[in-house]
Amino acid sequence: MVQLKYALALLCLLSWQAHADFPTAKALFEKQEYALAKPQLETLAELGHLEAQFLLSRMYAEGLGVDPDMNLAYAWTLIAKERNHPKAEEQYRELRTKLQSRREGKEVFTSLNDQFGKAALEGNLYPTANRYVQANSRVKPISQSEPEYPGYFERAGVAAWAVVHYDITEDGKTDNVNVVASFPVDSINEYVIKAVQNWRFEPPKDLYGTPVRMEMQAHTFRIKAYGTTKTRKFERENQEYLDAILAAAKAESAKYQYLYALLAENRIISGADALPWYLQSAINGYAPAQYRLAQCLVTGNGCNRDQNKAVNWLAISADSGDPKAAYLLAQELLDSNNVNYNPHKAAGYLEVAALQEYMPAIAEYAALLAMSDDPTLRDPNKAIRLAEQGRAIDANNPNLLSTLGVAFIELGQQGRGESMLRQALEEARSRNWTIQNFEDLLADYQTASAGNN
Repeated sequence: MVQLKYALALLCLLSWQAHADFPTAKALFEKQEYALAKPQLETLAELGHLEAQFLLSRMYAEGLGVDPDMNLAYAWTLIAKERNHPKAEEQYRELRTKLQSRREGKEVFTSLNDQFGKAALEGNLYPTANRYVQANSRVKPISQSEPEYPGYFERAGVAAWAVVHYDITEDGKTDNVNVVASFPVDSINEYVIKAVQNWRFEPPKDLYGTPVRMEMQAHTFRIKAYGTTKTRKFERENQEYLDAILAAAKAESAKYQYLYALLAENRIISGADALPWYLQSAINGYAPAQYRLAQCLVTGNGCNRDQNKAVNWLAISADSGDPKAAYLLAQELLDSNNVNYNPHKAAGYLEVAALQEYMPAIAEYAALLAMSDDPTLRDPNKAIRLAEQGRAIDANNPNLLSTLGVAFIELGQQGRGESMLRQALEEARSRNWTIQNFEDLLADYQTASAGNN
Protein backbone atom coordinates (compact mmCIF):
# COMPACT_ATOMS: atom_id res chain seq x y z
CA MET A 1 0.00 0.00 0.00
CA VAL A 2 1.25 3.47 -0.85
CA GLN A 3 2.34 5.47 2.21
CA LEU A 4 0.32 8.60 2.90
CA LYS A 5 2.42 11.74 2.45
CA TYR A 6 0.02 14.63 2.12
CA ALA A 7 -2.20 15.66 5.00
CA LEU A 8 -3.47 19.05 5.93
CA ALA A 9 -1.03 20.93 8.20
CA LEU A 10 1.66 18.23 8.04
CA LEU A 11 5.24 19.15 7.24
CA CYS A 12 7.95 17.89 4.95
CA LEU A 13 5.54 16.50 2.41
CA LEU A 14 8.23 15.54 -0.05
CA SER A 15 11.74 14.25 0.40
CA TRP A 16 13.89 16.36 -1.89
CA GLN A 17 17.09 14.45 -2.52
CA ALA A 18 17.91 16.73 -5.46
CA HIS A 19 16.45 19.69 -7.26
CA ALA A 20 13.73 18.53 -9.65
CA ASP A 21 12.61 20.21 -12.86
CA PHE A 22 10.66 18.67 -15.69
CA PRO A 23 12.96 19.41 -18.67
CA THR A 24 15.83 17.70 -16.83
CA ALA A 25 13.66 14.79 -15.72
CA LYS A 26 12.28 14.31 -19.25
CA ALA A 27 15.77 14.45 -20.78
CA LEU A 28 16.95 11.77 -18.35
CA PHE A 29 13.91 9.64 -19.19
CA GLU A 30 14.53 9.95 -22.93
CA LYS A 31 18.20 9.03 -22.43
CA GLN A 32 16.97 5.94 -20.54
CA GLU A 33 18.67 7.17 -17.36
CA TYR A 34 15.70 5.87 -15.45
CA ALA A 35 17.34 5.62 -12.03
CA LEU A 36 18.10 9.35 -12.17
CA ALA A 37 14.78 10.30 -13.76
CA LYS A 38 12.57 8.42 -11.31
CA PRO A 39 13.04 10.52 -8.12
CA GLN A 40 12.60 13.75 -10.09
CA LEU A 41 9.50 12.47 -11.86
CA GLU A 42 8.07 11.30 -8.53
CA THR A 43 8.60 14.70 -6.94
CA LEU A 44 7.01 16.51 -9.89
CA ALA A 45 4.13 14.03 -10.16
CA GLU A 46 3.37 14.54 -6.47
CA LEU A 47 3.23 18.30 -7.06
CA GLY A 48 0.69 17.71 -9.82
CA HIS A 49 2.82 17.86 -12.99
CA LEU A 50 0.61 16.10 -15.53
CA GLU A 51 3.29 14.83 -17.93
CA ALA A 52 5.45 13.66 -15.03
CA GLN A 53 2.50 11.65 -13.74
CA PHE A 54 2.08 9.96 -17.11
CA LEU A 55 5.79 9.19 -17.54
CA LEU A 56 5.86 7.71 -14.05
CA SER A 57 2.92 5.50 -14.96
CA ARG A 58 4.85 4.30 -18.02
CA MET A 59 7.88 3.44 -15.90
CA TYR A 60 5.78 1.16 -13.69
CA ALA A 61 3.80 -0.26 -16.60
CA GLU A 62 6.85 -1.07 -18.76
CA GLY A 63 9.39 -1.80 -16.02
CA LEU A 64 11.61 1.10 -17.05
CA GLY A 65 14.29 1.15 -14.36
CA VAL A 66 11.87 -0.30 -11.81
CA ASP A 67 10.15 -3.59 -11.19
CA PRO A 68 6.85 -3.61 -13.10
CA ASP A 69 3.95 -2.67 -10.83
CA MET A 70 0.60 -2.70 -12.59
CA ASN A 71 -1.22 -1.30 -9.57
CA LEU A 72 0.97 1.82 -9.39
CA ALA A 73 0.95 2.15 -13.18
CA TYR A 74 -2.85 1.94 -13.15
CA ALA A 75 -3.18 4.46 -10.32
CA TRP A 76 -0.90 7.10 -11.88
CA THR A 77 -2.54 6.55 -15.29
CA LEU A 78 -6.00 7.08 -13.82
CA ILE A 79 -4.88 10.27 -12.07
CA ALA A 80 -3.45 11.54 -15.38
CA LYS A 81 -6.59 10.42 -17.24
CA GLU A 82 -8.88 12.34 -14.89
CA ARG A 83 -6.83 15.45 -15.66
CA ASN A 84 -7.26 14.81 -19.41
CA HIS A 85 -3.79 13.67 -20.42
CA PRO A 86 -4.18 12.86 -24.16
CA LYS A 87 -2.51 9.43 -23.95
CA ALA A 88 -3.83 8.30 -20.60
CA GLU A 89 -7.18 6.93 -21.81
CA GLU A 90 -5.53 4.40 -24.14
CA GLN A 91 -3.04 3.29 -21.50
CA TYR A 92 -5.81 3.03 -18.91
CA ARG A 93 -7.80 0.61 -21.08
CA GLU A 94 -4.73 -1.55 -21.64
CA LEU A 95 -3.74 -1.65 -17.96
CA ARG A 96 -7.24 -2.63 -16.84
CA THR A 97 -6.74 -5.97 -18.57
CA LYS A 98 -3.37 -6.54 -16.86
CA LEU A 99 -4.47 -5.99 -13.26
CA GLN A 100 -4.37 -9.17 -11.21
CA SER A 101 -6.92 -7.68 -8.82
CA ARG A 102 -9.21 -4.82 -9.80
CA ARG A 103 -9.91 -4.25 -6.10
CA GLU A 104 -6.20 -3.82 -5.25
CA GLY A 105 -5.73 -1.49 -8.21
CA LYS A 106 -8.62 0.68 -7.02
CA GLU A 107 -7.20 0.74 -3.49
CA VAL A 108 -3.82 1.97 -4.70
CA PHE A 109 -5.50 4.59 -6.88
CA THR A 110 -7.66 5.79 -3.99
CA SER A 111 -4.61 6.15 -1.74
CA LEU A 112 -2.60 8.04 -4.38
CA ASN A 113 -5.55 10.18 -5.39
CA ASP A 114 -6.20 11.16 -1.76
CA GLN A 115 -2.64 12.48 -1.63
CA PHE A 116 -1.85 13.75 -5.12
CA GLY A 117 -5.12 13.98 -6.98
CA LYS A 118 -6.53 17.30 -8.09
CA ALA A 119 -8.77 17.80 -5.05
CA ALA A 120 -5.95 16.94 -2.61
CA LEU A 121 -3.49 19.32 -4.25
CA GLU A 122 -6.05 22.12 -4.38
CA GLY A 123 -6.76 21.57 -0.71
CA ASN A 124 -3.16 21.30 0.48
CA LEU A 125 -1.03 23.34 -1.93
CA TYR A 126 -2.68 25.30 -4.68
CA PRO A 127 -3.57 28.93 -3.81
CA THR A 128 -6.77 30.79 -4.62
CA ALA A 129 -6.06 34.04 -6.45
CA ASN A 130 -6.92 37.51 -5.28
CA ARG A 131 -5.64 40.94 -6.30
CA TYR A 132 -1.96 41.87 -6.06
CA VAL A 133 -1.45 45.10 -4.11
CA GLN A 134 1.75 46.92 -4.98
CA ALA A 135 1.96 49.14 -1.88
CA ASN A 136 2.68 47.64 1.55
CA SER A 137 1.22 49.63 4.44
CA ARG A 138 4.15 48.60 6.66
CA VAL A 139 6.69 50.10 4.26
CA LYS A 140 7.07 53.86 4.82
CA PRO A 141 9.83 55.57 2.78
CA ILE A 142 12.06 58.22 4.30
CA SER A 143 14.34 58.71 1.32
CA GLN A 144 13.64 57.17 -2.09
CA SER A 145 15.67 59.06 -4.67
CA GLU A 146 15.49 58.30 -8.39
CA PRO A 147 18.49 56.81 -10.22
CA GLU A 148 21.06 59.20 -11.67
CA TYR A 149 21.22 58.21 -15.32
CA PRO A 150 24.02 59.49 -17.60
CA GLY A 151 23.23 62.72 -19.42
CA TYR A 152 23.54 61.09 -22.84
CA PHE A 153 20.53 58.82 -22.10
CA GLU A 154 18.08 61.62 -22.81
CA ARG A 155 20.02 62.89 -25.83
CA ALA A 156 20.22 59.40 -27.30
CA GLY A 157 16.56 58.68 -26.61
CA VAL A 158 17.29 55.68 -24.39
CA ALA A 159 14.23 53.70 -23.31
CA ALA A 160 14.42 50.92 -20.74
CA TRP A 161 12.77 49.22 -17.77
CA ALA A 162 14.02 47.20 -14.81
CA VAL A 163 12.34 45.31 -11.98
CA VAL A 164 14.32 45.39 -8.74
CA HIS A 165 13.92 43.15 -5.70
CA TYR A 166 15.28 44.20 -2.33
CA ASP A 167 14.86 43.51 1.36
CA ILE A 168 14.29 46.13 4.06
CA THR A 169 16.25 45.46 7.25
CA GLU A 170 15.08 46.09 10.78
CA ASP A 171 16.97 49.40 10.59
CA GLY A 172 15.06 50.54 7.50
CA LYS A 173 18.05 50.06 5.19
CA THR A 174 17.93 48.09 1.95
CA ASP A 175 19.71 44.76 1.52
CA ASN A 176 20.07 42.10 -1.18
CA VAL A 177 19.31 44.60 -3.93
CA ASN A 178 19.24 42.92 -7.33
CA VAL A 179 17.70 43.40 -10.74
CA VAL A 180 15.50 40.40 -11.47
CA ALA A 181 14.55 41.48 -14.99
CA SER A 182 15.35 44.33 -17.35
CA PHE A 183 15.21 45.42 -20.98
CA PRO A 184 17.42 46.13 -22.76
CA VAL A 185 19.17 43.56 -20.59
CA ASP A 186 21.65 45.16 -18.14
CA SER A 187 21.18 48.60 -19.70
CA ILE A 188 20.23 50.46 -16.51
CA ASN A 189 21.02 47.85 -13.84
CA GLU A 190 23.98 49.60 -12.23
CA TYR A 191 22.07 52.90 -11.92
CA VAL A 192 18.91 51.46 -10.36
CA ILE A 193 20.87 49.23 -7.97
CA LYS A 194 22.90 52.20 -6.74
CA ALA A 195 19.73 54.21 -6.18
CA VAL A 196 17.91 51.47 -4.25
CA GLN A 197 20.97 50.75 -2.10
CA ASN A 198 20.68 54.34 -0.81
CA TRP A 199 16.96 54.20 -0.06
CA ARG A 200 15.86 54.45 3.56
CA PHE A 201 12.59 53.51 5.26
CA GLU A 202 11.10 53.78 8.67
CA PRO A 203 12.11 50.57 10.49
CA PRO A 204 9.29 48.12 9.67
CA LYS A 205 7.53 46.60 12.68
CA ASP A 206 5.13 43.77 13.34
CA LEU A 207 1.79 44.09 15.14
CA TYR A 208 3.60 44.10 18.50
CA GLY A 209 5.98 46.90 17.53
CA THR A 210 8.99 44.61 17.16
CA PRO A 211 11.34 45.51 14.27
CA VAL A 212 11.09 43.01 11.44
CA ARG A 213 12.79 42.41 8.13
CA MET A 214 10.67 42.86 5.01
CA GLU A 215 11.81 40.56 2.22
CA MET A 216 11.40 40.59 -1.53
CA GLN A 217 10.06 44.09 -1.97
CA ALA A 218 9.73 45.12 -5.61
CA HIS A 219 10.02 48.33 -7.58
CA THR A 220 9.80 48.94 -11.32
CA PHE A 221 11.87 51.64 -13.02
CA ARG A 222 11.02 52.93 -16.48
CA ILE A 223 12.70 55.35 -18.90
CA LYS A 224 10.58 56.49 -21.83
CA ALA A 225 12.12 57.35 -25.17
CA TYR A 226 11.54 60.73 -26.78
CA GLY A 227 10.72 60.66 -30.47
CA THR A 228 8.27 58.54 -32.38
CA THR A 229 10.83 56.47 -34.28
CA LYS A 230 12.83 55.50 -31.20
CA THR A 231 9.68 54.77 -29.24
CA ARG A 232 8.38 52.44 -31.94
CA LYS A 233 11.74 50.67 -32.19
CA PHE A 234 11.88 50.12 -28.44
CA GLU A 235 8.27 48.92 -28.28
CA ARG A 236 8.85 46.45 -31.13
CA GLU A 237 12.04 45.02 -29.62
CA ASN A 238 10.55 44.94 -26.15
CA GLN A 239 7.53 43.00 -27.39
CA GLU A 240 9.82 40.52 -29.15
CA TYR A 241 11.68 40.03 -25.88
CA LEU A 242 8.48 39.46 -23.90
CA ASP A 243 7.16 37.10 -26.59
CA ALA A 244 10.36 35.06 -26.33
CA ILE A 245 9.90 34.78 -22.55
CA LEU A 246 6.32 33.63 -23.05
CA ALA A 247 7.39 31.05 -25.65
CA ALA A 248 9.99 29.64 -23.24
CA ALA A 249 7.41 29.57 -20.45
CA LYS A 250 4.98 27.64 -22.64
CA ALA A 251 7.81 25.25 -23.51
CA GLU A 252 7.93 24.16 -19.84
CA SER A 253 10.91 26.23 -18.72
CA ALA A 254 10.24 26.76 -15.01
CA LYS A 255 12.69 29.66 -14.90
CA TYR A 256 10.84 31.54 -17.63
CA GLN A 257 7.44 30.67 -16.20
CA TYR A 258 8.60 32.36 -13.00
CA LEU A 259 10.00 35.32 -14.95
CA TYR A 260 6.77 35.75 -16.92
CA ALA A 261 4.77 35.69 -13.67
CA LEU A 262 7.10 38.24 -12.12
CA LEU A 263 6.70 40.58 -15.10
CA ALA A 264 2.92 40.18 -14.97
CA GLU A 265 2.85 40.90 -11.23
CA ASN A 266 4.97 44.04 -11.71
CA ARG A 267 2.87 45.20 -14.69
CA ILE A 268 5.57 45.01 -17.32
CA ILE A 269 3.19 42.61 -19.04
CA SER A 270 -0.45 43.65 -19.14
CA GLY A 271 -3.46 41.37 -19.40
CA ALA A 272 -1.76 38.32 -17.86
CA ASP A 273 -2.46 36.74 -14.48
CA ALA A 274 0.71 36.17 -12.45
CA LEU A 275 -0.51 33.46 -10.07
CA PRO A 276 -1.11 30.64 -12.60
CA TRP A 277 2.42 31.09 -13.97
CA TYR A 278 3.95 31.15 -10.48
CA LEU A 279 2.04 27.96 -9.72
CA GLN A 280 3.13 26.24 -12.93
CA SER A 281 6.76 27.17 -12.23
CA ALA A 282 6.44 25.86 -8.68
CA ILE A 283 4.92 22.59 -9.92
CA ASN A 284 7.86 22.35 -12.32
CA GLY A 285 10.16 22.37 -9.31
CA TYR A 286 11.49 25.96 -9.35
CA ALA A 287 12.35 26.91 -5.75
CA PRO A 288 11.98 30.72 -6.15
CA ALA A 289 8.43 30.21 -7.40
CA GLN A 290 7.66 27.88 -4.52
CA TYR A 291 8.92 30.49 -2.08
CA ARG A 292 6.91 33.20 -3.83
CA LEU A 293 3.73 31.14 -3.48
CA ALA A 294 4.45 30.61 0.20
CA GLN A 295 5.02 34.33 0.67
CA CYS A 296 1.72 35.02 -1.09
CA LEU A 297 -0.10 32.55 1.17
CA VAL A 298 1.44 34.08 4.30
CA THR A 299 0.73 37.73 3.41
CA GLY A 300 -2.48 37.33 1.42
CA ASN A 301 -1.09 39.55 -1.34
CA GLY A 302 -2.02 37.93 -4.66
CA CYS A 303 -3.82 34.94 -3.15
CA ASN A 304 -5.96 34.12 -0.14
CA ARG A 305 -4.13 33.58 3.14
CA ASP A 306 -3.68 29.94 4.10
CA GLN A 307 -1.15 28.98 6.78
CA ASN A 308 -1.30 25.26 6.04
CA LYS A 309 -0.63 25.68 2.33
CA ALA A 310 2.12 28.19 3.11
CA VAL A 311 3.82 25.74 5.46
CA ASN A 312 3.59 22.98 2.86
CA TRP A 313 5.20 25.10 0.11
CA LEU A 314 7.85 26.37 2.51
CA ALA A 315 8.74 22.82 3.47
CA ILE A 316 9.13 21.89 -0.19
CA SER A 317 11.26 24.96 -0.98
CA ALA A 318 13.30 24.71 2.23
CA ASP A 319 14.02 21.04 1.65
CA SER A 320 15.43 21.98 -1.75
CA GLY A 321 17.94 24.25 0.03
CA ASP A 322 16.40 27.74 -0.06
CA PRO A 323 17.56 29.58 3.11
CA LYS A 324 14.83 32.23 2.95
CA ALA A 325 12.18 29.51 2.76
CA ALA A 326 13.81 27.68 5.68
CA TYR A 327 13.78 30.88 7.75
CA LEU A 328 10.17 31.76 6.92
CA LEU A 329 9.10 28.19 7.64
CA ALA A 330 10.84 28.36 11.02
CA GLN A 331 8.93 31.56 11.79
CA GLU A 332 5.66 29.75 11.14
CA LEU A 333 6.74 26.80 13.28
CA LEU A 334 7.68 29.10 16.17
CA ASP A 335 4.26 30.77 16.18
CA SER A 336 2.45 29.24 19.15
CA ASN A 337 -0.88 30.20 17.58
CA ASN A 338 -0.08 28.08 14.52
CA VAL A 339 -1.37 24.50 14.45
CA ASN A 340 2.03 23.54 13.03
CA TYR A 341 3.89 24.86 16.13
CA ASN A 342 7.07 22.81 16.47
CA PRO A 343 10.20 24.49 17.92
CA HIS A 344 12.40 21.47 17.26
CA LYS A 345 11.60 21.43 13.56
CA ALA A 346 12.05 25.20 13.53
CA ALA A 347 15.52 24.82 15.03
CA GLY A 348 16.47 22.37 12.30
CA TYR A 349 15.39 24.72 9.53
CA LEU A 350 17.09 27.69 11.19
CA GLU A 351 20.31 25.75 11.39
CA VAL A 352 20.14 24.93 7.67
CA ALA A 353 19.66 28.62 6.83
CA ALA A 354 22.31 29.75 9.32
CA LEU A 355 24.85 27.43 7.72
CA GLN A 356 24.29 29.39 4.51
CA GLU A 357 25.09 32.58 6.48
CA TYR A 358 21.57 33.96 6.17
CA MET A 359 21.65 36.70 8.79
CA PRO A 360 17.98 36.66 9.94
CA ALA A 361 18.24 32.91 10.56
CA ILE A 362 21.49 33.31 12.48
CA ALA A 363 19.89 35.86 14.82
CA GLU A 364 16.69 33.85 15.28
CA TYR A 365 18.49 30.56 15.88
CA ALA A 366 20.90 32.10 18.37
CA ALA A 367 17.99 33.65 20.30
CA LEU A 368 16.10 30.34 20.33
CA LEU A 369 19.13 28.49 21.72
CA ALA A 370 19.74 31.15 24.39
CA MET A 371 16.16 31.71 25.56
CA SER A 372 14.17 28.53 24.94
CA ASP A 373 12.25 27.14 27.90
CA ASP A 374 12.88 23.67 26.47
CA PRO A 375 16.08 22.24 28.04
CA THR A 376 16.56 19.99 25.01
CA LEU A 377 16.82 23.10 22.83
CA ARG A 378 18.60 25.53 25.16
CA ASP A 379 22.34 25.71 24.46
CA PRO A 380 23.92 29.02 25.55
CA ASN A 381 27.39 28.07 24.34
CA LYS A 382 26.15 27.38 20.83
CA ALA A 383 24.05 30.55 21.00
CA ILE A 384 27.21 32.56 21.71
CA ARG A 385 29.04 30.99 18.77
CA LEU A 386 26.15 31.78 16.43
CA ALA A 387 25.75 35.33 17.71
CA GLU A 388 29.44 36.01 17.17
CA GLN A 389 29.10 34.59 13.66
CA GLY A 390 26.27 37.06 13.05
CA ARG A 391 28.29 39.95 14.47
CA ALA A 392 30.80 39.44 11.67
CA ILE A 393 27.97 40.71 9.45
CA ASP A 394 26.43 43.30 11.80
CA ALA A 395 28.70 43.90 14.79
CA ASN A 396 26.21 45.84 16.91
CA ASN A 397 22.95 44.16 15.97
CA PRO A 398 20.71 44.64 19.04
CA ASN A 399 19.17 41.19 18.75
CA LEU A 400 22.58 39.54 18.69
CA LEU A 401 23.78 41.64 21.62
CA SER A 402 20.72 40.74 23.68
CA THR A 403 21.18 37.06 22.82
CA LEU A 404 24.78 37.24 24.00
CA GLY A 405 23.63 38.92 27.20
CA VAL A 406 21.10 36.19 27.99
CA ALA A 407 23.55 33.42 27.08
CA PHE A 408 26.26 34.83 29.36
CA ILE A 409 23.79 35.09 32.24
CA GLU A 410 22.66 31.51 31.62
CA LEU A 411 26.32 30.50 31.95
CA GLY A 412 26.63 32.33 35.26
CA GLN A 413 28.32 35.49 33.98
CA GLN A 414 25.70 37.91 35.34
CA GLY A 415 27.69 41.15 35.13
CA ARG A 416 28.90 40.52 31.61
CA GLY A 417 25.43 39.51 30.54
CA GLU A 418 23.72 42.59 31.97
CA SER A 419 26.33 44.78 30.30
CA MET A 420 25.51 43.22 26.92
CA LEU A 421 21.76 43.66 27.53
CA ARG A 422 22.27 47.35 28.32
CA GLN A 423 24.39 47.70 25.18
CA ALA A 424 21.60 46.03 23.15
CA LEU A 425 19.06 48.48 24.61
CA GLU A 426 21.16 51.53 23.73
CA GLU A 427 21.88 50.24 20.24
CA ALA A 428 18.16 49.57 19.65
CA ARG A 429 17.39 53.11 20.80
CA SER A 430 20.02 54.57 18.45
CA ARG A 431 18.52 52.64 15.51
CA ASN A 432 15.02 53.89 16.30
CA TRP A 433 13.79 50.40 17.13
CA THR A 434 10.99 49.80 19.60
CA ILE A 435 12.88 49.33 22.86
CA GLN A 436 10.17 47.83 25.08
CA ASN A 437 11.29 44.24 24.50
CA PHE A 438 14.91 45.10 25.29
CA GLU A 439 13.90 46.97 28.45
CA ASP A 440 11.73 44.04 29.56
CA LEU A 441 14.52 41.55 28.92
CA LEU A 442 17.02 43.55 30.98
CA ALA A 443 14.50 44.04 33.80
CA ASP A 444 13.60 40.32 33.85
CA TYR A 445 17.19 39.17 34.18
CA GLN A 446 18.06 41.85 36.75
CA THR A 447 15.03 40.77 38.79
CA ALA A 448 16.00 37.12 38.49
CA SER A 449 19.50 37.95 39.66
CA ALA A 450 18.20 39.91 42.65
CA GLY A 451 15.87 37.05 43.56
CA ASN A 452 18.72 34.55 43.46
CA ASN A 453 20.76 36.75 45.76
